[in-house]
Amino acid sequence: MKIRLLGAAALSASLVTLGLIVASNPSAAASTKSLTFAYDFPGPDFEVIPIVVGQHEGFFKAAGLNVKLVFPPNTSSTSLMLATGAANVGLVTTTDMGIAVDKKVPILSIANYSMTNNWAIFAKPGVALTAKNLRAELLGKRIFSYGDTWTQAMLPFVLKKAALKVSQVKIITNGSANDLTYLLDGKVDISTNTTNYEIPGFQGSKVKGKLSEILGSAIGAPNIPIWDYATTKSYAASNPTTLKAFMSAIAKATKWAVAHPTQAATLFDKAYPASGYSDAYSLSGWKLTIPFLTNAQGRYFAETNAQWATLSTALKSIGQISKVPAPSSYFTNKFLPAS
Repeated sequence: MKIRLLGAAALSASLVTLGLIVASNPSAAASTKSLTFAYDFPGPDFEVIPIVVGQHEGFFKAAGLNVKLVFPPNTSSTSLMLATGAANVGLVTTTDMGIAVDKKVPILSIANYSMTNNWAIFAKPGVALTAKNLRAELLGKRIFSYGDTWTQAMLPFVLKKAALKVSQVKIITNGSANDLTYLLDGKVDISTNTTNYEIPGFQGSKVKGKLSEILGSAIGAPNIPIWDYATTKSYAASNPTTLKAFMSAIAKATKWAVAHPTQAATLFDKAYPASGYSDAYSLSGWKLTIPFLTNAQGRYFAETNAQWATLSTALKSIGQISKVPAPSSYFTNKFLPAS
């Protein structure tokens, strides 16, 4: 679901090592608590900015934490890293959470990262995408998918809204390709991604015009958070003070990054110069992420029974999970700071 500028293997080999170096703090006091944080992608991009800010602006240190940032070998491994103890906290999609819980993986969401669904479908500049004429605009078209759980969960709702069967479109699935490149090269008619990744990528392409886009939530997809911070139930039970300290520090780091987007993007670029992303891309992506970090009440992180009930019902309706569990199976808000 994210734009890939470098090969996953190269990122895994070079940036995991770099991430460990950046995350290390040899001067940390012996009394600090070590915590390993696993990202949701094999290499860093702008959504890791709150972690980078927490490290470099001293928010973790002030909370008594030494946070080490590591990257999974692929986009499906963060939940496994948590379950096996290779990481203590990680960033995962809520659909990954839903499927993991269905498979009895004992992970637990402790906070939303984003609060609403900014996954969308895109077409080349000048090509119409509208809710009113969606069936005609998608019929027979080639639609790109990374094959990730989020896209697999969202596309069926879009097709249903368009009164189309899967057989009436052609899904082009490639987990290692760049959806935007496929779109601009004419290999597909429709790309799928989140707005905070697709739009900066298009801006960097230097193609004239403006991407046609329509949010999934405007054409049938549920409007629920995409990403969350997760841990395991055993780690949560054994380390409540550590998780409260982590969320307190993340809250301060996130708010700092929201208030200082240019500086935050620069910190990311300095921490990960080999990421393959330009400063302009990182800054644009982070600015586009900011509006989705708070709920309608302006609050960060807080999860609700309604979001998880909506998600699990949606996943069950398309056969991705076997049953709809109680929302409490997925999350807790007890580690969140008071405000």
